[in-house]
Amino acid sequence: MKAVWLEEFGSPEALVAGDAPDPVAGPGQALIEVAYANITFIDTQFRANGFGPFEAKLPMIPGNGVGGTVVSVGPDIDESLIGKRVIAITGGSGGYASLAALDADSLVPVPENLGLDVATALLADGRTAKALMQVASLCEGDRVLVEAAAGGLGSLLVQLAKSAGARVAAVAGGERKVARARELGADVAVDYLQSGWEDQISEAFAGIDVVFDGVGGEIGRSAFGLLERGGRMVSFGMASGEWAGISDEDAEERGVKKIGLWRPTPEEARAHTEAALSDAAESHLRPVVGQIFPLEQAAEAHAAIESRDTVGKTLLVTQRPTPFTRAELDYLESQTLGRLATVQPNGPLQVSPVGFHYNPDVAAIDIRGFNMASSRKFRNVAANGRAAFVVDDITSRHPWRVRCLEIRGHAEAIDKPDMTIIRVYPERIVGFGIDDTDQDPHNLTPNIRDATEAPDRLARK
Repeated sequence: MKAVWLEEFGSPEALVAGDAPDPVAGPGQALIEVAYANITFIDTQFRANGFGPFEAKLPMIPGNGVGGTVVSVGPDIDESLIGKRVIAITGGSGGYASLAALDADSLVPVPENLGLDVATALLADGRTAKALMQVASLCEGDRVLVEAAAGGLGSLLVQLAKSAGARVAAVAGGERKVARARELGADVAVDYLQSGWEDQISEAFAGIDVVFDGVGGEIGRSAFGLLERGGRMVSFGMASGEWAGISDEDAEERGVKKIGLWRPTPEEARAHTEAALSDAAESHLRPVVGQIFPLEQAAEAHAAIESRDTVGKTLLVTQRPTPFTRAELDYLESQTLGRLATVQPNGPLQVSPVGFHYNPDVAAIDIRGFNMASSRKFRNVAANGRAAFVVDDITSRHPWRVRCLEIRGHAEAIDKPDMTIIRVYPERIVGFGIDDTDQDPHNLTPNIRDATEAPDRLARK
């Protein structure tokens, strides 16, 4: 399987893409084909120095959360779980990989109308946001300050606080992030990189009742200074590198209640996760997925987070989204031959039957053939970089079975010691009788679409 290894603590470059043995589902486990891997700020701290709640046994495959599809189960697990879309916490290792064997009891089903990218983005931050809302005991009309309000967790807290009837002041770094916080519904959004941001909030709200402190340091201490007597300081993070460090004496003198870190029970964590997924499925909560990196670019993803240049949630994707619908994928898998059309450098199209298969790793059609490297079609593709590929099973005896898929796009002529193929990357897809098999065969309506914007592969299952 594809994986990312951490062999020593250090800079983002310590994350190295490679291979690992395929895991097998043991007793009590399920094997997940991972679509997305979750990244949190804690992941970057752990990679840098081993700090965090995870066990540090190097070398290891890091990653604490995944979203994907169950492809097999252990001998004692109900096989009806196979094919289900799920998200799950891994326990701190094994997430940055294309496969993960996890306890079946830890899997959380994903609602049918929710994409796996959205569900994975809610895995850690969604349950944490729900838990923070619970311990903060928000009341309608409360004045709430959310730090890092454009981050993965902060953006959820802004939305949940507004839904609870609170007035929300959002604090973020940079105009782009401040604008995003406003879009999420914040009543006031200020840039903590500008001096005097505290005064802007005081003028707008004349005091704060609840602070969600995920930054700590000077930002957290300044936010504490805005709290009114009877307020709550909910501290749960140190993105600045240090805690806010509010002493019990200072809190008592100000009449402020300090609420610190806690460890929810597995039952509580699952309930909060399911609640976040339910809110998202009902369009009451929207995670901000700001950037998605290919799995092999985990180092770049960590660097982006540490540079403070990211907005919302950052995810890793293990496979490119497919341009095909599920019905089209099933159709391609049922066929073995197609017709490849290539343009001769100085002549007409050349069409011939060839074998093929769909390659999900690159979201393209790989076409093979006898003596492919010396064939005219191989030379045509090398010269023009374009091709059309048609798969059909049209027969006069069974006109109700008319099905045809035409794929046009950029093509590559690949000649390597272990592989000689023509690879076609879909740009335009025309389908007949595939998604809707009940169409009148004498009055087929083609499904024509631009394939450059691919749908989520797994969300369409």
